[in-house]
Amino acid sequence: MAHLLAEHGARLLRRGERRLLLLTGSEAACQQNAAALWIRDGLWLGAGPEMVTPQAMQQTMPWLGQEYPLVVLNAFSGLSPDLLGAVGGTVRAGGLLVLLMPPLADWTQFPDPDYRRYVSQPEEMNRCYPHFLQRLQRLLLQDEAVWHWALPGAMPAFPLPDLPQTDWQMLPDASGCLGAEQHRICEAVQDCALAPRRYPLVIMADRGRGKSAALGLAARRLLAQGKRIIVTAPSQQSVRTLMQFAGQHEHLCFFSPEALLEQPVAGDLLLIDEAAAIPAALLRRLQQHYQRVVYATTIHGYEGSGHGFELRMCRWLARQWPSWQQYTLKKPLRWAEQDPLETLLARILLLDADACAPPARVPGGYLQAITSAQLLQDEALLRQIFGLLVLAHYQTSPTDLRLLLDCPDIEIWLWRDEAAIYGVALLMREGPIAAALAEQIWAGRRRPRGQLLPQTLLAHCGYREAAAYRYLRVMRIAVHPLCQQQGLGSQFIAALTEHYRAHADFLGCSFAATPELLQFWCRQGWQAVRLGLSKDVATGCHAAVLLTALRPELQAQLREWQQLFLQQLPVWLAHSLQDLPADMILSLLQPQPILPLTEQEKNDLLAFTDHHRSPDHCWPAISRALQVYAGTLKHMPAEQAALLIQRFWQGKSWSWLATHHRLTGQKAVVQQLRMAVKKLLFPAGSYGSPDLTERAEK
Repeated sequence: MAHLLAEHGARLLRRGERRLLLLTGSEAACQQNAAALWIRDGLWLGAGPEMVTPQAMQQTMPWLGQEYPLVVLNAFSGLSPDLLGAVGGTVRAGGLLVLLMPPLADWTQFPDPDYRRYVSQPEEMNRCYPHFLQRLQRLLLQDEAVWHWALPGAMPAFPLPDLPQTDWQMLPDASGCLGAEQHRICEAVQDCALAPRRYPLVIMADRGRGKSAALGLAARRLLAQGKRIIVTAPSQQSVRTLMQFAGQHEHLCFFSPEALLEQPVAGDLLLIDEAAAIPAALLRRLQQHYQRVVYATTIHGYEGSGHGFELRMCRWLARQWPSWQQYTLKKPLRWAEQDPLETLLARILLLDADACAPPARVPGGYLQAITSAQLLQDEALLRQIFGLLVLAHYQTSPTDLRLLLDCPDIEIWLWRDEAAIYGVALLMREGPIAAALAEQIWAGRRRPRGQLLPQTLLAHCGYREAAAYRYLRVMRIAVHPLCQQQGLGSQFIAALTEHYRAHADFLGCSFAATPELLQFWCRQGWQAVRLGLSKDVATGCHAAVLLTALRPELQAQLREWQQLFLQQLPVWLAHSLQDLPADMILSLLQPQPILPLTEQEKNDLLAFTDHHRSPDHCWPAISRALQVYAGTLKHMPAEQAALLIQRFWQGKSWSWLATHHRLTGQKAVVQQLRMAVKKLLFPAGSYGSPDLTERAEK
């Protein structure tokens, strides 16, 4: 059998094409026959015989950046959409992707191990819908380029027309580049590093177009000229190809985006690969610091959406850096144009799904609930919804497609009118949690999958009572970028809140916190009840949890949780959250009932503001004043509020404060602190005689 496929492979290679072979039957039969096809240098993912050295399904995907003539994906071990999308890019021209699946008639009953990621407990896997597999089967059987071998039958002939030789393969030029497009990109990267004027450069391409190789080749040339090159990406494995083409060099270093922001590194050029998978807020901060930056991103792919990157990042670059440049690599280098496998995977995983552009001005809208069964029957609607999610959120992946179709606890909502869809929201039903399990979560002994809101309140905050409530967690809420800044998101949330008043206890969300997002959710009347103590690896941000009560009798419970969070916040700021930006802290603050200042605290404040008492000796009183007058602090001039928070809650050093606020030294900082404390106590500016005790009580 292997020699027959080798013959087919040779004919495919002449055209630069790849194919998918669907092998259906029992797992034992599928493994046995796939092993008979095995050739050296192949890749086998999932359970398999020892002779093929099977690799476990795992998130790290150590084989990314490699190429194989044969890839076997054993879906009996779980069919991860992200894995399917990633492994498709490792099949070289003339190669095969072999998918092992149960008999076609069994797909709707197949207990796919991948269902585990969509439910809290393993015993709940039978609640998942089979819609993703039903759609997959339909698309595979509709595609004439897919080869299907149904076991225990004999291998079909797989008729393949005599494909003529094409000129899809390109030979490297003297500089190592394949084709004019890649050569032009290499030149553009070098110009970005060497030009007298600093500017950002954006390179966009679908997978297999050689963008990472082009970055590596350009880096090699710049290193030869003595330049220092910094490389960053969502993960180090994302830059394997770039590093391979650049070659090892002491002046070529990889850092995570967060590390570059926390401890800036000197360099002549910053290369960012798979930029669409990095939050735009981080990219903007990197651009402001490094200025000579090259962004390379995939247009359609599991690494992130290039179209979303264009709307979120390129428009900002155009405003801030009018001299910015953009290039697109269109011609595939590793396989031919219109390759059947690339086309098939794009269709299956909606890698090319684009949301239709709605009118720029939206007159109004209404809520519409959608079920996953409807999406299974309406491919155009599914593409529109998924395209909108991809466009509006940098972390949307093929796994989210299966979540839409198969998760039993998800609720899908649209904000639309008769003309267009403007927004989509995905909400997850969570809680209540059984008392015995809740006690184990509270005690730190169990952390089941999912149930994010009640688990966070139980495990991190220690609120036993949180287990008894019903929550709807907003997983995603996306408004088309062309329709943003019109209040649609607020209208959407208000309508959802009204709908769920009779169906749940709390609406909540957990997201990578930025000042802008915190302010948005606080404007909706939602209350912060938790902030993660460490930064999320994927986003570089702390996770914030906000809630809104859906019934009047639950307002007291929510107030209690929020007040506990605000009372504890200064403690966290002095330790785990010492580097949290002041503008984010101000977004979290709310007036709260708290014991008033004591007479001694008032006297300490007076001694600092009106006399010459050291701020360190008055530290406890000032720290308490920040809590007592949190509402005033929130609305003070940002520079003064930041100075108070950074010294008396976060414990920043005098030298740090002087540098950060552009002051001449400790004496100047203390002078500004005296003025800031006066502003806190007397926001109207009515400061005069030293009878502080009377005024501070007002």
